[in-house]
Amino acid sequence: MAYGLPYSRRRTNKRNKFFFFIVFYSCFRGGLSAFAAQPDFYDALVIKARNGDCQPILSWLHDEQERRRLSDREIADEIEINAWIGHDSDIAALWPHVAGRSLSVHTKLVVARAYRNLKQWQQALALFRQAGADHSSDEGEHSQYLMTLADAHFFKEALAQGTDFAQDSGSSRAYLTLSYIQKAAGLRQDAWQSATKAYSLDPHSKEAGFAYLDANDENRIIAGELVVVAHLPLSSMRQRQVELAQGAEYVRNALIPAQTEKNRFVLADRTLSYYQGLLLRYRKDPNAKGDLRVARIDRLGALLARYQMRELISEYEALKAEGPVPAYAQNWVATAYLYLHQPMKAAAIWKQIINLSDRESVNLYFTALVESGQLREAKALAAKLEQTVPYQTVIYGLPTRQDNDQWLDVQQMRVTLQQNQNRLSRARDQAEHLAGTASTNQELAVELAGVYIERGWPRKAEDTLKRAEYLDPSNIGLESQQGLDALDLQDWRKATLLTRDVIGRVPEEETAQRLSRALRIHKMMELDIEGDKGINSDSPVTGAHDFNLRALLYSMPLHYNWRIFAGVGYNNSHFEEGTGTDRVQIVGVEYRNRNNWISLEGDHHAYGHGDAYGGVLSGWHDFDDHWRLGGSLARLGEHIPLRALRNNVTGSTGALYVLWRENEKRQVRLDFADSRFSDSNNRQAYNLLAQQRIFSSARWLLDFTPSVSSSHNTVRNTFYYNPHQDLAILPSITAQEILYRRYEMQWSQTFEIGEGVYIERGYPNKAITSFSYGQNFQLNDTLAFGASVIWDKRPYDGERQRNLAISFNINYRF
Repeated sequence: MAYGLPYSRRRTNKRNKFFFFIVFYSCFRGGLSAFAAQPDFYDALVIKARNGDCQPILSWLHDEQERRRLSDREIADEIEINAWIGHDSDIAALWPHVAGRSLSVHTKLVVARAYRNLKQWQQALALFRQAGADHSSDEGEHSQYLMTLADAHFFKEALAQGTDFAQDSGSSRAYLTLSYIQKAAGLRQDAWQSATKAYSLDPHSKEAGFAYLDANDENRIIAGELVVVAHLPLSSMRQRQVELAQGAEYVRNALIPAQTEKNRFVLADRTLSYYQGLLLRYRKDPNAKGDLRVARIDRLGALLARYQMRELISEYEALKAEGPVPAYAQNWVATAYLYLHQPMKAAAIWKQIINLSDRESVNLYFTALVESGQLREAKALAAKLEQTVPYQTVIYGLPTRQDNDQWLDVQQMRVTLQQNQNRLSRARDQAEHLAGTASTNQELAVELAGVYIERGWPRKAEDTLKRAEYLDPSNIGLESQQGLDALDLQDWRKATLLTRDVIGRVPEEETAQRLSRALRIHKMMELDIEGDKGINSDSPVTGAHDFNLRALLYSMPLHYNWRIFAGVGYNNSHFEEGTGTDRVQIVGVEYRNRNNWISLEGDHHAYGHGDAYGGVLSGWHDFDDHWRLGGSLARLGEHIPLRALRNNVTGSTGALYVLWRENEKRQVRLDFADSRFSDSNNRQAYNLLAQQRIFSSARWLLDFTPSVSSSHNTVRNTFYYNPHQDLAILPSITAQEILYRRYEMQWSQTFEIGEGVYIERGYPNKAITSFSYGQNFQLNDTLAFGASVIWDKRPYDGERQRNLAISFNINYRF
């Protein structure tokens, strides 16, 4: 026992000293004793924070901070947890109080990111540099530093270091960083290239995918986005936005003219199929109501590209009933209306939305104004463009000025206006100047040929079009114009071949359809009826209450050049010696080819003296665009008056004429006819008729039409009017007013007034007065009819007599 006691005392003394130290230290660091007493409690709070429940530990740390000085670990934890829940302002408020503490590099990086989030760039950069992020080998740290440099507008330094970073690393993150810097510096295209590179290096990276989508949006690039979003967790709204953007890109591409005719509808068909899928899904989604309307509006462009104009208009009307339609879609709608020959509606739309810098829309708007008859508005539009559109323009990157295509459009508008104002000589001068100064522009040559055709010069037009072939012999506009010209030249085979070609290639093209329609009408049967009825007349030539009718039915063309025809004629009038009637049955054949026309008909007459047979052989030949020679041989033809047949006097006639036609303004025709009657009379008749245009405008045509006629008969005192020798001089003025015109439909009225002199051998000279008024209707390109009232007062054997009659004509193709 004695031995153990001293030992026990020593142990007891040491224990007392240790207990005293613990008590003293606990008094000095009370918090530590609490923390040491409850280590599991703090760890539990940290675990809760990691699971998303951060408020308990933040509240505990706040309470502890009021009682004691927090440890470095607790400070680091508080900063980290605040960063988790985005309390950047709390981190920024705490940092000045703990900046001198020995905190880790990671903690400084967290604080730097908080300052960056608060856009306090200088503090963020300073902390990034303290943490060594400016030279860090860690790509994430260095990337954040470089992006902060860009945020602080140190673009030169950021671009240089970012470029080095991307080149040295070659990673997707490095290129994403460079893309961010370039975007901040305003280099959008460079940013897109870097984002594209980053995505190509790691296509499964969500960060790279989102950056690539954003860069595409910045540069209005849509291609490939659907492939990208397939790997990204997008919201349904964002998914629909990408789908709509992709659809809009499809529409824009479909509206671009295809490089080959065969593939011209490939993109349009794909686009319509794409939208069909979108519409099916969006209609089932109640949250996609707005996006459904956007898809329906954008789909209008695909319908336009596919030439489904009627469906486009129908869908537009439905959309319009639901709300306003944007201007870009209304432009498509106006184009569809114009294509469907509704220019008034098209012009009304363009008037509200037209952008004079949009060349294609301006040209279509001008066409709509012209085709709807709004020539004054069309002229004002052309004048406005002429003042604002320069002859040449500056193109960025080119050292010299370039010719302005829109200026040429304006000049073509001037030609079109002259044509529609019936000022064809001015239109020709302007078109020849344009085509002559731009010899490699085929469109101008085709336009010039159109002016030539309108002036009645199809051969000159043919030469012009032939010379233009070397530029593009298969051009649709060229071939269509050549086909129309071939129809004017009666070159039916050529017209048929050209029509088959253009319709087989592009049946939807309007120029091809116009040619096809013209050829189809040429191939129709034709009914031609003309007649006149005397109302108040008793002249020795026509008799009283005369009625004349001739109706012919032509077959469809046979072997291109041939047609057979049959018809009837009826002539009736009352004379002093009784009523004269001639009933005629007609059958014949017609031959038409280039430069020639020949008709051979056989007639059966019944005029009260048994059956009689007659016939007519007539024809003409064109030497060029100006000269025509024609003639006829007839038995019981039109030169034998009904009164002669009433008295059983028959006859035959040989006629010849020469026509010189300079253009639509001026022409002269000289006729000569020699008739041999069965009563031994020989009549020779001469007629000179001229036409000179005095005035022309869009609605009015005014012509001076003088005529001089003379006849000589060898036998006197016949039953029919037979002056020994006479001469009639009748200058006249003819005016035509276009009351309505829309495409092939036209309604016009004609006035003609003449005052002249009639000279008959053996009788005093007396005046001739004539007046006529008529209206003509062309309902379409297959039906035309008209009627005129004719009044004249002229002498017969020295006595002036009044004549009042009506005439009518109908031409119908079916």
